[in-house]
Amino acid sequence: QKQPRKMSRRNERERQRVRMVNMGFANLRNLVPDGRNNKKMSKVETLRSAMEYIRQLKELVDEHDAVNAALSSAFPRAQVHFPPPSYSYESDGSSNPMSPEEEELLDFPLWF
Repeated sequence: QKQPRKMSRRNERERQRVRMVNMGFANLRNLVPDGRNNKKMSKVETLRSAMEYIRQLKELVDEHDAVNAALSSAFPRAQVHFPPPSYSYESDGSSNPMSPEEEELLDFPLWF
């Protein structure tokens, strides 16, 4: 009787682990632009979409940093610093206003 109980506990742990993984993917799917409208995205599609979204966000940050660097070198005394825009880009090029939490995260470099 010990073996069936051990197997039962092991199976329950595995079911719980799978539920947590699926919940993580569901949360990630809600964060990527393509996933908000497409609840049928596979896990692989979700990961690919997240990678593409991260790449797009990195490009935006790099562009922002390049503009700040160019303006700072052109006007060293003015200490020019343009904060990032308070909107987010969707994969289709449209933009949405950022939540206060997202705006706070954009201020992360200023925390130090």
